[in-house]
Amino acid sequence: MKLFEKNGLRAYQFESFDSLSIKHGVFTRLGGVSDGIWQSLNLAGTVGDDKEAVKKNHELLFSAFGEPLSSRFDVWQVHGTQIHFADAPRPPEQKHKPGDAIFTDKPNITLTMRFADCVPLFFHDPVKNVIGLVHAGWLGTMLNIGQVAIKAVTERYGSNAADLKVGIGPSICGQCYEVGEDVLTRFDKYWKKDYQRFFRPHGNKFLLDIPAANEFTLRQAGVVNIEQSNICTAENLHEWYSYRKEKGLTGRFAALIALRGEKNE
Repeated sequence: MKLFEKNGLRAYQFESFDSLSIKHGVFTRLGGVSDGIWQSLNLAGTVGDDKEAVKKNHELLFSAFGEPLSSRFDVWQVHGTQIHFADAPRPPEQKHKPGDAIFTDKPNITLTMRFADCVPLFFHDPVKNVIGLVHAGWLGTMLNIGQVAIKAVTERYGSNAADLKVGIGPSICGQCYEVGEDVLTRFDKYWKKDYQRFFRPHGNKFLLDIPAANEFTLRQAGVVNIEQSNICTAENLHEWYSYRKEKGLTGRFAALIALRGEKNE
């Protein structure tokens, strides 16, 4: 990934994505106004941070991204497989809909999600001019949310998996993500096979490599063009929030993507 900084905010972009067609970024925790455990660009309003600080952080985020805050479309992320298709930004007064995958083919919308260890999946279909974001924790990964999303965009937009470009953003890595036997058992139930390669014994628990597991499911669905960030949130707390490393006392960083067009130049 390549680094860019603007207005004191730091973000990373996938080098394989076409910057002439889309704009995107995974923004670090740096450059915001939040204090304490949320320092400093916390984008989550449900983790105990000051509401005004979170609001200011969103304004700073969208200013650095170069899009109006009014273009935002986001959801309430619930570790499921619900897909939402955005034809317009989410009105500020409208309650968030539960979901973990959002897509659009409209250039006046900025898709936004929040993370703190779970895997951000960025989608771009340069043929159908479609973009998307997916939130994949261990549960979403087990439920094959990447494949569910590909099936959905194929049906909705006529996308072909082989045309998709997918970026796998910063998340907790396979050396840091410890899980119990209950998680392994559930993967065994849902995957039936192949899951073992992503688990490694660690004392009486296991280490789970969810970035690699998501890449595997995407390739199984026919995606060829995949770029891994290879950035671990738990190992780089100076730039990222990590729910696991910080024992839940932390904020959330943001992933944004938008199509370029008449309103996105």
